[in-house]
Amino acid sequence: MRTFWRKRYVCPVCKSQFEAVRIFSDAIRIKNRESDLKPIYDGVNALMFQLVSCPKCLYTSFEDDFENLTSSQAETIARMHEKLEQIEIDLSESKKVRDAAVQYNIAAVMYVAREKLFRAAESLLKLAWLYRDAGAPDEEKKALERAKELFLKSYTEEDLSEDRQIAALFYLGEIEKRLGNRRESVRWFSEMFRRFSKSDSIYVKQARQEWQEVSLEK
Repeated sequence: MRTFWRKRYVCPVCKSQFEAVRIFSDAIRIKNRESDLKPIYDGVNALMFQLVSCPKCLYTSFEDDFENLTSSQAETIARMHEKLEQIEIDLSESKKVRDAAVQYNIAAVMYVAREKLFRAAESLLKLAWLYRDAGAPDEEKKALERAKELFLKSYTEEDLSEDRQIAALFYLGEIEKRLGNRRESVRWFSEMFRRFSKSDSIYVKQARQEWQEVSLEK
């Protein structure tokens, strides 16, 4: 079974054409999930290839909103190029964790510049997952701290859909739990149940189990 293919893109910032490595959907196999719903892959780690980066200007985004830029956002990101042009990054099938980590960090910065705080937080959460897979707990903790700040900012300041409000609350509770902040974890899970107890979201279902666990801790 083939694992990788290449998809053609046009960068909305610098207008260059390029091809990016993608994974065939049939090659992505999830064998389990951790308590924060992080997937455990059987085979290729899809976290390494979720982002798309322009090799010329390093504009980076999740694929589903790669082209969704306003002209002012594109101008803001174009001005970042000078700071990024010294970065060397492998975007091939052979990329290392360091390369994917650079992509997630760039994506987070660019999503903040685009005023998409939820997506910035999501980028940092997946960066933390990447470090967890790599066995780098200190780096994972730093990424979780940054993700927590942006999930909170997103939840309190952005006009989020209900699904994203639920996800933000879930990750605020789960990240606080992983950082050892039991009281704050209970607070966020309780807020989720107060507002969205009737939702059939996977986040609400998982939070009930997590809330029970953290509530019983001494």
